[in-house]
Amino acid sequence: MKVYSTKWCTDCMLAKQFLKQRGVTFEDILLETNPSAKSYIIERLGRAAKVPVIEIGDRIFSLNPFDPNRLASELSVDPSHNNPDETSG
Repeated sequence: MKVYSTKWCTDCMLAKQFLKQRGVTFEDILLETNPSAKSYIIERLGRAAKVPVIEIGDRIFSLNPFDPNRLASELSVDPSHNNPDETSG
């Protein structure tokens, strides 16, 4: 699984936090430092694509605005479930 993101994107931060809290492993690809990844996104989704862009296998989609229920559905995980290793208390 890949997350195409930027350093300044709040929705990107929310998506990555969501994944980490659920113990989902992903590759974070920063578009600012990876021009070929940016070109790939434009090729697959067009110039109007907004980050974060999620790629799961052969599926690729923009998740802007961040929607935890859609991401949970795409991953078949509980949207309210947190990884016990990531929670305090």
